Amino acid sequence: MKYAEEMLGIIEELETTSLTNALPLIKKIERETRQEIGIVSEAFFSNPIITERLIKIGQKYVDNDKILEEVIRTVTTISERFGVKTQFVYDFLISHIESKNNKIKFEIASCVPLLPQFDHYDKKWEYILSIPKIPPKKYSIDIFQRVIKRRIAEVPSNLKENMITIIENFINTKNLHSVVREYYEEIIEQLRSIDNSR
Repeated sequence: MKYAEEMLGIIEELETTSLTNALPLIKKIERETRQEIGIVSEAFFSNPIITERLIKIGQKYVDNDKILEEVIRTVTTISERFGVKTQFVYDFLISHIESKNNKIKFEIASCVPLLPQFDHYDKKWEYILSIPKIPPKKYSIDIFQRVIKRRIAEVPSNLKENMITIIENFINTKNLHSVVREYYEEIIEQLRSIDNSR
């Protein structure tokens, strides 16, 4: 109970505070979402109403990239770790998908393509192909391969060569551990085996 009260206190303060106090407060929440998951934290952060309140805070500070970035990082962590994959989360992240801020773009790329609502995004494959270009590229390629791995059965045959080229360029220009290299090579093989008749 004390944990929930403390977290709610921070959220309530964020909802009413001035701009100068908002960043350290949202950072406190963000840090909490990354702590070891316990019964109390899971009960708190898996509640979609908490995420909705955080999103509304993000909308309040939409013109402040630093605060918005922390809110988006918090929301994506909650979505991944606590299974909050609501339409509200999806709509919020999609509304910032074309952000000029690379940190925001990276956070969104790490979460949006793994949400079920992304299946209906009209620029789905165009977006997936753009992920490896998001800085820092050494990490965005990892997001790219995770998305491809998750959606391997859906990859349109006319895009598989593009995807193979992206992965091959990565493994041929980086000094990768043999296990990591094999993992990427396995994805290439899976892409090559996609039925071309689709």
